[in-house]
Amino acid sequence: MFNPPVMFLLLPGGVGGVGTMKPRTMTSIAPSKGLSNEPGQNSCFLNSALQVLWHLDIFRRSFRQLTTHKCMEDSCIFCALKSIFAQFQYSSEKVLPSDALRSALAKTFQDEQRFQLGIMDDAAECFENILMRIHFHIADETKEDICTARHCIPHQKFAMTLYEQCVCSSCGASSDPLPFIQMVHYISTTSLCNQAVKMLESREKATPGMFGELLRNASMGDLRSCPSQCGQQLRMARVLLNSPEIITIGLVWDSDHSDLAEDVIHTLGTCLHLGDLFYRVTEEKARQAELYLVGMVCYYGKHYSTFFFQTKIRRWMYFDDAHVKEVYSVMHDVTCSAW
Repeated sequence: MFNPPVMFLLLPGGVGGVGTMKPRTMTSIAPSKGLSNEPGQNSCFLNSALQVLWHLDIFRRSFRQLTTHKCMEDSCIFCALKSIFAQFQYSSEKVLPSDALRSALAKTFQDEQRFQLGIMDDAAECFENILMRIHFHIADETKEDICTARHCIPHQKFAMTLYEQCVCSSCGASSDPLPFIQMVHYISTTSLCNQAVKMLESREKATPGMFGELLRNASMGDLRSCPSQCGQQLRMARVLLNSPEIITIGLVWDSDHSDLAEDVIHTLGTCLHLGDLFYRVTEEKARQAELYLVGMVCYYGKHYSTFFFQTKIRRWMYFDDAHVKEVYSVMHDVTCSAW
């Protein structure tokens, strides 16, 4: 099962759209480069995740400042990522190899038989696991679910700290809160489309907050019995406890050959409020935050490609392994790439 992520970035200051974003310096990022994927390598999933990490200004600038880590030698994902980032910045080549990172991933996850050489894998899970390995390399022995290290980019920038709980509005009973941390917020495409139909039936037209509300309703899961067995059927509510700077959403397809592709594209929005996405948001900064679509990884025909907003030139770019081009309407090009 493949889970192409839709990427959202919280803009500095929390105001304005992608059109108002300004890079800190005009030399902060080199011209966009492609990544090689020779026949039989099947590295498009890694290339897509890598383009996302490089073009996320918050990640790239923070990662650049990291100088020490726990090195794992030839299986060191930190070293491999530093190397490819240096090539992105300084190489004169228009197409770069991602082989070193692919090899480090394969060696790191050999026991789990994930991300092995020559075998296709999942871009969202690759992205998520690279973040977790960076945590491993820089946060000593700190556990993944309780990391508070200020220099840990994955937990400080990406992690959503949440708890799930059922609360009965009839009798007031509540289930025990279940705390957890997630780097990617996964949502079923089937549930997303079903909720879109229900929401549009109850209103004349789409509203600005509909996308976040749609995602929230689609991720509530199945109905559950009231904890006190009063007879009410409840849905799980998710409460966000922190204010992540980058929100990653993974749309989970029920099969490789879903007929919902066009319906899903029509449900996607380009602006999101965290207060709409979750049942409750505890931090004021997060409640007021506006997030704008800056990147999207698409999966079609057993192949991954990436759209990303490049802040230096203030343009959307399309990355299909070695091929890089500017696009003018990201949603139009996403639709075209699916057919």
